[in-house]
Amino acid sequence: MERVLALVAADYRRPIGPIAIAAVLAAAAAAESGKAAGPLNPAAALTLGLLGTAPIAVIRRFPGPALGAVLTANAMFVVFGRLSWSVAAVTGWLIALAACPLVLPRRAAVLAVALTECAVLLGMADLRRNLTPWDASAAEALAVLAAWGAGEMLRARRQSAAERAEAAERLRYLSERDAVAPRASIARELHDVVAHHVSMIAVRAATAPYAVPGLTEPGQDAFAEIAEEARSALTELRVVLGVLRAPGSGSEAAPQPRIADLDGLVSRVAGTGTSATMTVSGPVRQLPGSVELCCYRIVQEALTNARRHAPGSEVTIGLGYTAAGISVLVANGAPSRRAEVPAAARRGYGLPGLRERVAMLRGEFQARPDDRGGFVVSAMLPAPVPAPDPASAPVPARASAAADTARDPA
Repeated sequence: MERVLALVAADYRRPIGPIAIAAVLAAAAAAESGKAAGPLNPAAALTLGLLGTAPIAVIRRFPGPALGAVLTANAMFVVFGRLSWSVAAVTGWLIALAACPLVLPRRAAVLAVALTECAVLLGMADLRRNLTPWDASAAEALAVLAAWGAGEMLRARRQSAAERAEAAERLRYLSERDAVAPRASIARELHDVVAHHVSMIAVRAATAPYAVPGLTEPGQDAFAEIAEEARSALTELRVVLGVLRAPGSGSEAAPQPRIADLDGLVSRVAGTGTSATMTVSGPVRQLPGSVELCCYRIVQEALTNARRHAPGSEVTIGLGYTAAGISVLVANGAPSRRAEVPAAARRGYGLPGLRERVAMLRGEFQARPDDRGGFVVSAMLPAPVPAPDPASAPVPARASAAADTARDPA
């Protein structure tokens, strides 16, 4: 009964279930109407049988009229001709009663079942030789209540499931809101403090050549480099702020740097007076975006540390592509002059952050001083070459010929 009700009371835009049920019941009612020997003539029995089953086909789109027709036609059977009442019409009657709580408003559904019970009681009045044993009327009354109870139980179950889903959605929304609130606060602070100062650096560096008369060409290049670096920092800061404000939204508006962008990074560093060279070994191939971003950040942080802690040193960058992944090596020599590093800058979070990045990718990371007074940063990031698909591999000519011979021995 529950499965039948689910077919009847589902979304009316796909009325396959009710149409199939109505077609089967109407055909059965038409077949039974000519065989029944009751107080109703065959034509009346056929008409009431079709009215008591066929409207189920449109019960989703027109629930009120459809249920009214089915219940009224079957009530006529109950009052005037129980012996002409076919099994198909009885089945349609019970389906309609069970569907009342599902597709009708509460008051209309209660009125429908109450009128049906009145029809059952009226059927005991012996109208048109319709007298039946009292236990048959009692069974009909109980059947009305049972069908109604089945529909009411399904309606309550659906309502409970909807309330649980709504509560779960509400809880998820509150959890996400509580998780995002601290991130949004951090994003506001970063925007109000860091972004403001970096913007001022970019503006001042861009306007300095016009404000300082007689500035040499190297000085103009230095200010241009500062302005470019500040603008790049602002771009990446906006990406970070976007992720903090809306976690999971990604950064499609500003693509993350990749290994191909390292040439530009090395060129900019060389313009600041730091000698940097990069070599690449192994067959170059495209790597996952997270791996390429991690490579870029490793080189970027190592170059920044070399400029800060070892001014005037030479930096060598090595990228090695292998079948298992890619290795990154950034080494700088001893500084040629004294580094003026504030005490607060010596306790940075650059290398710990790189270590965490590499650990997230299940790679290996090392950062240590070397024997020559320099510093070495190295990492190995796993990115294995995808295995070829056996289904797409070409079949050797000899094997193909053998297979053809096996299929057709003649």
